[in-house]
Amino acid sequence: MSSFDKFLNPTFCANEINSPCPNKTSKANNACGRCYLVVYCSRECQKEHWPAHKEDCNNALAKGTWKPDWHTEDRDPTFVRADPFKSNSDADKISWWGGMPALDLLKLDGNEGQDASSKMRILLTSSHDIRNIVETVARLPDTYSGQCEIAANGVSFGIFAQNIVLALTAFHFPPEEAAPIMIHLWYSALIPTSVLAVLQSKLLPLIDEVCSQAALKRPERLFKWVWKTKTSSLQVELLREEWKRLRYTLRFPGRFSASEATRNRQDVTLADKRVDALHRYLHAQPRYWRLCTMKFLRDGILLPFGCSRKGFDTPNPMLFSASRSWPMSDSADPRSSWDIQDVCTGAYTANYPAKNDLYGMLFIHLRETLLRFCRQLTKRHITIRLISVDTLSLPGYFRRLKHPGFDRIETYINAEKDVLGIDSTLALTIPLLKPKIQNPKAMILVLFVCDIEQMFSMDTIDKDIACVAKYLPEPKTADHNDADQIRRRRSSSFVCNVSKLFDLYKKAHGFDKITEKYGLKMRGNHTIVAHWPMRPGKNAPQKVFDILEGSGATGFERYVEWEWA
Repeated sequence: MSSFDKFLNPTFCANEINSPCPNKTSKANNACGRCYLVVYCSRECQKEHWPAHKEDCNNALAKGTWKPDWHTEDRDPTFVRADPFKSNSDADKISWWGGMPALDLLKLDGNEGQDASSKMRILLTSSHDIRNIVETVARLPDTYSGQCEIAANGVSFGIFAQNIVLALTAFHFPPEEAAPIMIHLWYSALIPTSVLAVLQSKLLPLIDEVCSQAALKRPERLFKWVWKTKTSSLQVELLREEWKRLRYTLRFPGRFSASEATRNRQDVTLADKRVDALHRYLHAQPRYWRLCTMKFLRDGILLPFGCSRKGFDTPNPMLFSASRSWPMSDSADPRSSWDIQDVCTGAYTANYPAKNDLYGMLFIHLRETLLRFCRQLTKRHITIRLISVDTLSLPGYFRRLKHPGFDRIETYINAEKDVLGIDSTLALTIPLLKPKIQNPKAMILVLFVCDIEQMFSMDTIDKDIACVAKYLPEPKTADHNDADQIRRRRSSSFVCNVSKLFDLYKKAHGFDKITEKYGLKMRGNHTIVAHWPMRPGKNAPQKVFDILEGSGATGFERYVEWEWA
């Protein structure tokens, strides 16, 4: 079996780390009964692997008694002086993966249903990655036989280049090959040399051809190129110099080594000055997730816990080509990009026995989702348009094209007051929304991640802590720096009265004038995503709370679906 074939079909049996196990992934059905982090194909492999595995299985970090360093050293944590993620010197960095779970932006069965247009159109503004495109296409119902057009612009060229290469991979490789390649181009800091070679041999000639044609055009004008399958098409519009940068991205890394890339990444993900913030993050997670988190922070490879990393020997050009430093903050984590409840308890991972292997479950969930996405491209009429146009220029761009308008417009966090604000966001996108007479279900989706949290006051903290206490360990002391006390204060956000906070926010930002000004209203009953999707809800089971608390969410995340009044 070639190294590329091994990459496409990784052996889940953890014993492969020491001696190659001949069994395939389907045979690895025995999980370690203590930690449920790794799987084996047989008792013999499990016994042989125990000397290597026992260090993880008995790791102090996974014990219920583990406490952060500041707690055991009886000192104030460094983050009390500021928010742990905002006090970072890398605070200007953003997560290339976004911070909210992927959405099916159509959900046709609960919206247009049988009245759906023969061509549904979606616009994603200021999007980070392509997860909403993937999720929407993957979940198109079998009952819909029409076309689907999805357009997206970007927030930075590095992220946009990654989106283009991911889409090219989906269009130019068989689904069974494209899915694992996309997972690692998207989320892994290192990839196998064989994968980079395959990408360069198949995709670089495509980009070279575009660059040769773009060289004949004016540099300040967008140059469009279209790739087609039998049923679907990928349209990319970049400036001439951006096409050259895209080609350079695929030619990277040159003399940049895997060890150097790992060191540069760990300078961010495992920075000494951030250890207290990291420990607070770990302390809020299910105990075996902590080991998964630390493994990913160290090696940056998205694979099941027990899978061999031996072949991952080349820096991912998508993540390191812009500069050789790690481009994201230490809080960036792929678990935030997908429905963590579905990842842990959904159908894709129902038969995976390593129930504490967070990234293993995410790997399986992603592989199945991407397989479905890539297969849809081969049999559906899908058009994906990736446009290098800033968000403020989108109305003019589509007006020049005489575009008929969109059925869904997703604006990510543009509506937050420190970005564009709700007024500017709606003013910008309304001209792009289909008129009510054409689609009464047409909708603009906005997201508030930080704004609602900033409305919070400490007036109800004691009541909120009392409500969340049933989910959390009883603190041993009343000290202000007790780790369990800090965890209670932080996790109280999952049960506080966010409706009251949102009412205050709406009043402060003139939501009552929006209907008169723009002819839009907030949907009372959402049909795309829950109002507060990261909250456990009243009387939630312990497992639901544990998963959400460990996801990195705050519970303040609020979506609003705007429709024609």
